[in-house]
Amino acid sequence: MNEITAFVLYFLAFALIHSFLATDNAKERAEKILKSNFRFYRIIYNIISFITAAPAFYVWWISSSSTPVVYNFPEWSHPFLTILQLLAIGLFGYSVFQYDLLEFAGLRKKKIDSKPLTDGVYRIVRHPQYTALIILMFSHNRMTVLDLTAAVLVSVYCIIGAFIEEKRLVSSYGDRYRKYQQEVSMFVPVKWILKRI
Repeated sequence: MNEITAFVLYFLAFALIHSFLATDNAKERAEKILKSNFRFYRIIYNIISFITAAPAFYVWWISSSSTPVVYNFPEWSHPFLTILQLLAIGLFGYSVFQYDLLEFAGLRKKKIDSKPLTDGVYRIVRHPQYTALIILMFSHNRMTVLDLTAAVLVSVYCIIGAFIEEKRLVSSYGDRYRKYQQEVSMFVPVKWILKRI
């Protein structure tokens, strides 16, 4: 099995497990099995996600340079790409710190009266973490076949995940979230820019 096939298979296994465990059906089954220990479901989910993602990213890490180069950005563009990557890392970090990190990690119970995040960077795009991740995936100075395969698969998974997440948010928050969708773009801050022109 070559590196690209191995990466794709490992990544698809992660994607299927990760997506299944995020469904209401899986959570309901887990609640019946875990009973009072269901409060640990989020941390179990995070650990399983990390374990199942590790093989794909290990293959990518060790094998990327052994696959053919698809493109190289010219050397003069490297400082611009570095700035773009730093902005993406900042966007990702800022958006993560708007969450209750203990709740996100599964170490604190979710508040019953919680509301969707619509402040800070979430006023610019609805999915800043996915936007940042997609930018980071495609802004390498040198892109190999395996890099490009990883970038495409991760990006498609982020986009599908965002649509699934939005269905859940509309189901949970109704018109409040629909209004937010109308006012804020999903990934590219088009609406935010147009408001400022």
